[in-house]
Amino acid sequence: MESRYWAGIVPKRHRPMPRPWTDWVRLGVVVILLVGASIGIAAREPLRRLATCNDGWPSTAAWSAGDECVGLSEGPYAFGLPAFEHVMRVIDEQNRAAAGGCPGTPVTVGVLLTMTDRLAGSRAVHELEGMAVGQRRANDTGCVHPMRLVVGNLGDYGRDGAATAVARKLAERGDVVAVAGVGLSDQTTAEVADLLAAAKIPMVSDLVTAEGFDQAGSAGDDPDFTRCDEDITYPQGVGKDYFYRVAFRVAVQVRALGVVAPARPDFIMVPTGGSDPYTCTTLPFLHRQYGNDLLEVKFDAEEPTTVAQTARRVCATAKDVTIAYLARGRDLGRLLYSMDEAYTNGQCAATSITVLSTSDGNRLRTVESDPTLEDLRSKALSSPSFTGGRVRLLFTRVAGADGPDQGNPQWAAFEEAYAAAGFDLAHIGDGWAVNAYDALSTVVAAVRALPAASTVQRSQVNITIGGFTSPELAVAGAGGPIVFDNSGNRAGPGPAVVRLCPAGSSGGRPYVPTVEAKPGEPTPECIRGA
Repeated sequence: MESRYWAGIVPKRHRPMPRPWTDWVRLGVVVILLVGASIGIAAREPLRRLATCNDGWPSTAAWSAGDECVGLSEGPYAFGLPAFEHVMRVIDEQNRAAAGGCPGTPVTVGVLLTMTDRLAGSRAVHELEGMAVGQRRANDTGCVHPMRLVVGNLGDYGRDGAATAVARKLAERGDVVAVAGVGLSDQTTAEVADLLAAAKIPMVSDLVTAEGFDQAGSAGDDPDFTRCDEDITYPQGVGKDYFYRVAFRVAVQVRALGVVAPARPDFIMVPTGGSDPYTCTTLPFLHRQYGNDLLEVKFDAEEPTTVAQTARRVCATAKDVTIAYLARGRDLGRLLYSMDEAYTNGQCAATSITVLSTSDGNRLRTVESDPTLEDLRSKALSSPSFTGGRVRLLFTRVAGADGPDQGNPQWAAFEEAYAAAGFDLAHIGDGWAVNAYDALSTVVAAVRALPAASTVQRSQVNITIGGFTSPELAVAGAGGPIVFDNSGNRAGPGPAVVRLCPAGSSGGRPYVPTVEAKPGEPTPECIRGA
């Protein structure tokens, strides 16, 4: 008998009798199954991405971007990064205890940072610890508004759209009255800042130093962005009316280097390309400081062997050599070690080498999470040429890295709170924890100025921060008084220039000390055994 269906599913059109609706049931069931399977396949990937983060529980607070977790956390969840578990537990405990000792209405402050980008390295842990210590002091004796923190991991800046998606999720939270941190000097940070400003959220950046990253595009410094890639937005400024930063911008750092080390460098060591604002906005200022015809020695930041090639080129000059190192600190240990290798092998004619660096040179004071970089850093700092003074490194301090020898009464309170939170005091040497603490302390100072009984508004916090413009109204930071100019830049005396010394110990902890360089004086000697 001939079948009534094609393939047992579709009713045949030539049947003489009209088809009852039941003839279509088989086809309908198949269609429903196919549609359901398609939806399941489409939904499987987002569900998998959600389930791999948030400690395995599906949630929209954090999600996977490539092979890492990004998003928000206000509990102990550390985005699957063991190095951050301790500090996230501390923040969780402080969040839960916040309402206990403060009489006023509560506030929530966002903390944005990249936990995994290679330009941050292990210093990102110190940065978040500084934020946690700032919260600890905010909720301490005399507090007005109990403060909770929600931490946003922006992830690796190479993940397209991940950082702005995290910032957008934070901005959508109506309880967030301000943001501290924001990220590093990068085009992505400019996009994050503009997104938060559109939501009228005030930001206090702790680490951004590149020109253009203020409310006026650093117009007062007359920057030159022609060395930077064309598809950038920061020459127009970032976070209009809502962006402030506690780190001194690169123009101020270069001027500080020029005062302490006025002699013309023999070389400027600079990476190829113009994608990094930290380097492409600084290079014109180095030429402006020391001369437009300075010899540039290029290396490829993506190819480590080119750093060693640069060291050999520098070593070919038979005299005292000065290098202006204009690059991220992750390659600085490799450069110093390559110079020592050249000396050891009898292939360096330079009688001495002095390297000048901006604030990313502080990275050499920090143990690297990458074993290869840590091996190079350790070898560089213990090498005969460095310990013997034949190779010297001078750099500008991170603005907040004053330390106890600067006579700042806020330093002792910061250090005490840092230790009380269970953090390693060796982590404060690179200055990132100090600047992070000061960024959050700026928000705290603004919040404390607002009435206890009233709900804190974003606009109130922003107007108050914008009023910190004179010494009388300065925020008392661990790194010294914090005052802003009309563009949101940190004003006041610029950062100190210091010489990096061989590693020693302090209180039984490994420590990489510095000694301050003074204008008009020879390069200071390191104290042996410090």
